Amino acid sequence: MITREEAKSVVDKILNMAGGAKADAVEINLTAGERSGTRWANSSITTNLVQFDRNATVTVRIGQKTGNASTRDWSDGGLQKMCDEAVEEAGKATDSPNLPELLGAQEYIPVDGALQDAITFGPLERARLVRDSIDLAQKKGVLGAGYIPKNDLTTCNANSKGLFAYYRTADIGFILTCRMADGSGSGWSGTMGIKDVRMLDAKALTEVAANKALKSRKAKAIEPGRYTVILEPRANARFLSLMTGIFNPNGGGGGGGGFPGGPPPDAAAGAAGAAGATGAGAAGAAVSPPGGGGGGGGGGGFGGGIGGPGEYMAKKKVGDKLFSDLFTLKSDVGNAMLRQSTIGPDNKPAKPVTWVDKGVLTAMGPNQGAGTNQSLSQEGSNLSVEDMIKSTRRGLLVTSFWYIRGVPSQEQPLLNTGMTRDGLFLIENGELAGPVQNFRWNMSPIVGYSNLTLVGKPVPMETGEAFGSGNAALVPPVRIEEFYMTSVSPAV
Repeated sequence: MITREEAKSVVDKILNMAGGAKADAVEINLTAGERSGTRWANSSITTNLVQFDRNATVTVRIGQKTGNASTRDWSDGGLQKMCDEAVEEAGKATDSPNLPELLGAQEYIPVDGALQDAITFGPLERARLVRDSIDLAQKKGVLGAGYIPKNDLTTCNANSKGLFAYYRTADIGFILTCRMADGSGSGWSGTMGIKDVRMLDAKALTEVAANKALKSRKAKAIEPGRYTVILEPRANARFLSLMTGIFNPNGGGGGGGGFPGGPPPDAAAGAAGAAGATGAGAAGAAVSPPGGGGGGGGGGGFGGGIGGPGEYMAKKKVGDKLFSDLFTLKSDVGNAMLRQSTIGPDNKPAKPVTWVDKGVLTAMGPNQGAGTNQSLSQEGSNLSVEDMIKSTRRGLLVTSFWYIRGVPSQEQPLLNTGMTRDGLFLIENGELAGPVQNFRWNMSPIVGYSNLTLVGKPVPMETGEAFGSGNAALVPPVRIEEFYMTSVSPAV
């Protein structure tokens, strides 16, 4: 939302103002962002939303005393008032004898996280995509409900010792549910966390969602049981989010599902989905800042309880074989495709981390070069979903999961339950044989990723329950054996 040069100008002003007010050391945090989006339902635009925000915070040190203040007024007068308030607060504070040393200048991996076309992507561009989608949906005889989010976010941390950690990211997404007017069929398609606008093809995504809605009518009931499944990228992204907490099992992170004691923060995702909408969060909903947390988690709300990541990892060590040879997971800091931050904890430079290499645990615990919410990438191949279907004798093609919740279990760590939705199809002899009724499933990602037999081409996809792209990762479709479908679900 602000350029490096603009951020540097504001930082220099604050340093001069605070220094002139007799601060011995100064720390600064700047955040600025645009969160906007267009929604449509029943094949017409319902809402255009935009939220602009910015904030400056300064912390000053006078001897061993500290004080801080914040402002959204970035005029010279507003910044000076903020600095004076921080100095005044420091003067009233008690000594803090164990203040850490300030971090000096750092070198970060250079990444262009905000391409110009994404920065200027506005209501007109969104309306054109919506028009393309609606026109195609009407030709297909389906109703479309969708959401196009855009984020342009900046963070800058600086201090009087020379630190200047700046990052700007801009990304968009396209989320679409198509339904038959009588509710007899539903299909979903989408992508999230796209930096390069040219990668987003609204017509192609609409074609997929509309065709699934048409083909999902008159779904047959088949028996619950253990099936070979092909999880499309959205379903796999949600499944992957259930286990990223194992790499720092004491570090928290909820993202899988669960949310004991109440509905998820984006409860609209489930409610709107049940009504045939997209489940998109509000354009102004909280989105993790670059390098920030949120959404990743270690399974549905386990925390440190039975079957949680801490219990599972208690006796695990680097070098242990945990998953299939086909499972490799990285925080690929510096890759050209993902929205990401190159700023790590404590403003130190983030570095690429390989968490799992060909099924073998290669990193875990604190003090890694990145978090699992930074540039997360599950390695795949060049196979398309269609290629994977052709090589599958019998199984199920899963479009997406929803309403995932943790199931504490001593026998199976990170056990979760959820439901399929928006298109579930039987595969027979390398072809789609037709739609089948949705299932509730019980499965642990620990087991699932041990049973991988095929991986496809990774695409940007949000791993969290909402669609804000705060936790977009590169995620492939995957084929998993022995996936346990426990009962038929009435969802469409």
